[in-house]
Amino acid sequence: MTRKTQGFLLDLIRSWEKNQLEFLISLCETNSYTFNKKGVDRVGAMVLDQLADIFPYHEVIENSEIGNHHILKTHEKGKSIYLLGHLDTVFPPDHPFQSCIFGGEWLRGPGTADMKGGLAVIIFALRSLKQAGILDNVHLTFILGADEENGSATSREIYEKERANAVACLVAECAGEKGEIVVSRNGKAGGKLQCSGRDRHVGSFEEEKASAILEIAHKVIAFESQSTQFPGIRINIGKIEGGLGPSTIPGSASFLFDLRWEKEEHFTPLLENLKQITSRSENPLCACQIEVLNYRPAMPRTEKTDGFLLVLKEAAAILKQKISLEHRYGTSDANYFGAAGVPALDGFGPVGIKDHTPEERILISSLIERTALLAIFLYNLKDSIS
Repeated sequence: MTRKTQGFLLDLIRSWEKNQLEFLISLCETNSYTFNKKGVDRVGAMVLDQLADIFPYHEVIENSEIGNHHILKTHEKGKSIYLLGHLDTVFPPDHPFQSCIFGGEWLRGPGTADMKGGLAVIIFALRSLKQAGILDNVHLTFILGADEENGSATSREIYEKERANAVACLVAECAGEKGEIVVSRNGKAGGKLQCSGRDRHVGSFEEEKASAILEIAHKVIAFESQSTQFPGIRINIGKIEGGLGPSTIPGSASFLFDLRWEKEEHFTPLLENLKQITSRSENPLCACQIEVLNYRPAMPRTEKTDGFLLVLKEAAAILKQKISLEHRYGTSDANYFGAAGVPALDGFGPVGIKDHTPEERILISSLIERTALLAIFLYNLKDSIS
């Protein structure tokens, strides 16, 4: 890329700074909770409108209960650089956190960091490349998922199919607090343990007490203790349900759990340990079952990833930006690509903190910085893999 082209790109991106921020705010103030299908589809329509002249090939994967997924391509066939973004957020329509507020250098709002800020980065990076006339020869595929916050329950199949055509995978989840790029991620599984006992009045002595809540209390402790079995393991019991009231022995109870691991080879033996714990009853009148509800494999850092990092650092040097690297314990849809050997980099979104909370926010200045970084990196990456 010539200095003249670089200057033109940067001037374009800077000239759109206000428009980009206003667009981001409109995205964030349109509720797109995963199970708010109408809201997710509205956000999808807003994104597609911004990309109308960039992707001539558009496939819609329709869903009845959640938003639609979209696959956008610059070229109908062949290998491609993949960009991933998700349209959904974690905040239901009745949650009080629905609007954006400026606070000094920060913009607070639902989805600012996870990941509507990243969508704004991708959109305006692509628009700058298009207007500069240098996008035509770049083979790109942009997948917009609608259920990332639900473990990509329906979009996972899309990623596992499309990754066979990927030469690289780039994701614009939020950057680390110091602008870090994510080079590896933990694997994650979400699951449920269901326990059955016997409903009885506490005053009944006709049969031995079989409390489902007491039984799962033992399981909670046993599950949490597995965090020490392998390096990098994290297990969390996040929600417990059961019982009718203090005077009723509960005949059923359940909990939801989150399991994370750094090395993929640890998942299978860890899950087997949890199944063995589940199969052993403290009270023989109680029985438990475990179910895995969602799963993302670990995303490793590879030699190919490091090769692309050299290209990224060259782009950062042009912009006088410093690149630091991060392993992230959270997961993203990049995991599906990275686990299959596709070099994957994440964290191209703006610097964001406190996502999934009412304090979610981004550093405003980082929005334009990451847009410029992604635009120049995409162009240089195209040359390095052609």
